[in-house]
Amino acid sequence: MVAPYNAQVARLQERLGPRAKVGTVDRFQGQEAAAVVYSMTTSSPEDAPRGMEFLYSLNRLNVATSRARCVCILVASPKLFEPECRSVRQMRLANGVCAFVAESP
Repeated sequence: MVAPYNAQVARLQERLGPRAKVGTVDRFQGQEAAAVVYSMTTSSPEDAPRGMEFLYSLNRLNVATSRARCVCILVASPKLFEPECRSVRQMRLANGVCAFVAESP
């Protein structure tokens, strides 16, 4: 289980128990698992504690989703796929997340 924020990781670990492998994107760099669940944590881009740049980072999305050998499950609010972008950079970031969902079976 992967999440972008330490607070979400702590909450997931608390709820899932000590045997569950839970960590931030940074913690899981270089590791693999048969299945990965990536929790986007926040309800909308406006609610993201570290802003859209952090939450939608293409590098972070790549690291989180490429840890899975078989399947990656993205858990996210539908509002995260309808962001109000205010710049071309934000459009590129949102496009990466939206493309991941569009490519999923």
